[in-house]
Amino acid sequence: MTGPAQADSPPRPEQFEITLLGPGYGESVVLHIGDGSWIIVDSCIDTSGRARPLQYLESIGVDPTDAVRLVVATHWHDDHIRGMATVVEACRQADFCCAAALCDREFLAVIDALHRRPLTRDRTGVREMHEVVSRLHDAGTRPTFASANKRLLAADDCEVWSLSPSDSSFQTFLASVGQLLPTAGSTTTRVPHLSPNDIAIALWVRVGDAIALLGSDLERKGWFEILGSTARPHGRATVFKVPHHGSQDADVSDVWATMLTGQSYAVLTPWRLGGHQLPRDADARRIAGRTPNAYITAKSPRRASKRRDRAVARTLRESGIVLRSLAFTAGAVRLRTAIRPPPSWSVETLGGACRLDDIIT
Repeated sequence: MTGPAQADSPPRPEQFEITLLGPGYGESVVLHIGDGSWIIVDSCIDTSGRARPLQYLESIGVDPTDAVRLVVATHWHDDHIRGMATVVEACRQADFCCAAALCDREFLAVIDALHRRPLTRDRTGVREMHEVVSRLHDAGTRPTFASANKRLLAADDCEVWSLSPSDSSFQTFLASVGQLLPTAGSTTTRVPHLSPNDIAIALWVRVGDAIALLGSDLERKGWFEILGSTARPHGRATVFKVPHHGSQDADVSDVWATMLTGQSYAVLTPWRLGGHQLPRDADARRIAGRTPNAYITAKSPRRASKRRDRAVARTLRESGIVLRSLAFTAGAVRLRTAIRPPPSWSVETLGGACRLDDIIT
């Protein structure tokens, strides 16, 4: 089944649900794993600043305090972590999982430095991660650290595995973090390359006979490491959260050929910053060519044709004023199937979500 639906329709206890929440600001995945238990992967916010995964659960009558078993921050890019501190505080019975590098002492020292000087455009995401760690410390709890081929949750007929990051990616990331720390007498302000995507957590979620592969923003190097591993869980996923908004730099054909079924359901969120936008037309056509069951949480907006007056633009720039508009209408793609027998997914598009074919020009 496809088509519009109301967000206030809860799953039945025997159903596996995967809901991808998309723009406004970022993306989040909310999963029902059976019997009223939930998982939240990443966080985003609406136009009022509320955490959308909490808003979604509340809209279907679910209290996250006791219902959420696991919260995962796949990486600290701004569009995946806004509102995460609020999510962690609300989901008091949930384990919190992230990559170990994000709680490393050296990394936290860099976070403190980033509070005082704007080293990176990902500063907002870093501050959110700092707030998460602070709240965990105040509550006397410790995070679970994800790594390649690690089982994060085993409950009844459900397993959640992290497929990344690998040990080598972890070490490379920490070495990059170390270069951000100022040394005695140093006046250098140049910032080395530091990509949170290098240690993004890809997840393998099995509930009954159904499997979902959640790709986060993991790029090609990480996927090649996953494909080369003999320790990852077996099976083929029927749902794929397409990594990095469908970008070519996260696409590996062997993932589709060996980790997914031929008629898998692919879901993704768009992204836009300035003049940059994902997925591009070529990306959308490539994904639609992989599977006939591809969905996106929002249509791409038309670009405004009217240019701002140069004098106005210069005045805004000199004043440090940045004008931003909401690039996409908030939407969601929700998939549900019975936990047993073999999966037969229904798909609901909420808000601005649609089939990927609908945005291909």
